[in-house]
Amino acid sequence: MLFLGMGMKILRYDDAQIAEYSNATEYLLNKTEYATMLFLDKANPGKAWATPFVTGHKYKLHWG
Repeated sequence: MLFLGMGMKILRYDDAQIAEYSNATEYLLNKTEYATMLFLDKANPGKAWATPFVTGHKYKLHWG
């Protein structure tokens, strides 16, 4: 239950995305690049972050 109620942050982490910035740290610190999936399913808290992903890409995920 550690992540209960937290939003899941998703960042596309392909090499081409990072190459648009002068370094990877700037890309990681740019909060406008992140998508947020809110914790919505109060009836089933263990299944709240289900989301589709495009295959063939890299993503960075974290909660908070």
